[in-house]
Amino acid sequence: MTSQQQSAQWKEAEDFEANRTFKCPDCGENAHYMGIDFKAPRKADVRAWQDAEAFIASGKLFIRGTKQHEG
Repeated sequence: MTSQQQSAQWKEAEDFEANRTFKCPDCGENAHYMGIDFKAPRKADVRAWQDAEAFIASGKLFIRGTKQHEG
């Protein structure tokens, strides 16, 4: 595979990820991808959900081996 073909494939993958949508497993509405290590708080834990919303707004992700990663 030529470097031009590799670049085109990387661009296509990046475009796919940029336009990808995530759905909530409970309600089916749009959700934010938080990384594979994000553990959702209990539904009744209002304070933890406020913290999670602030983290979502910051644009960071939970990544294994780190506390947080810029998304």
